[in-house]
Amino acid sequence: MSDAPWDRFEGEKFRDELTKYKMANHPFKTHPFFDRLERGEVPKPLVQAWVKQFYPWLASVPIAMAERFSNCSWEPGNDRYRRMILDQLVEEAGDPKGKEPGHPELWLRFCEGIGVPRAEVQGAPLLPSTMVAIDDFLYTNRINTFYVSAAGSSEPPNVELCARLLPAFRKHYHVPEENLEYYRLHVTADVEHSEWIGQIVAGFANSPAVRKQMWDQMLRGFSIHALLVDGVLAANNGKAAAGKHK
Repeated sequence: MSDAPWDRFEGEKFRDELTKYKMANHPFKTHPFFDRLERGEVPKPLVQAWVKQFYPWLASVPIAMAERFSNCSWEPGNDRYRRMILDQLVEEAGDPKGKEPGHPELWLRFCEGIGVPRAEVQGAPLLPSTMVAIDDFLYTNRINTFYVSAAGSSEPPNVELCARLLPAFRKHYHVPEENLEYYRLHVTADVEHSEWIGQIVAGFANSPAVRKQMWDQMLRGFSIHALLVDGVLAANNGKAAAGKHK
């Protein structure tokens, strides 16, 4: 029997294996940039360069969720999955009646807290690496079934990353508390989103072919997030400051 996890496991067991691998190997966990950021060792100008490039990718997330939603067909069996995706889409984009700000707006407030005016963030030229990351993220959510694209989601490791970085931004970078809502929110909100992603993956991990697609989509998500950071480091001569990728 093959040792490949998509052959050995199915359903919830495959979901658990996918999540375990994601938690151990996602760039949020393995990239030295985030370790050094947690310790306050990344120079503030480099942090500011990173936040400006992360914003356009973050602003594309609601669009990707809309693509995922459109790929969740009308059949009654998908009703609960459509609600999950729609709930996440609205939270990412912001309440259309203005009751709750979206995550891009919260990120702009964080940028202001670390010394980058929102106009500068929104007007910053996109690096080629950022363009590629955004294009690939939107493309994979457009062409894949909603359950395959969900398998590439970064919510589980993002909970851990935000829990690590929240105190770091307070202590090392002196970001005011009112500008840290993005990180405070994701310590809790992505827990629920992670559970939903897990339900979607477990519900459709019913064949080796589908499970292999899910696994590959996870790895593709790793590449997107590594590219977002590595492009900034290369453009800002930050390799020495942030170390090499493990």
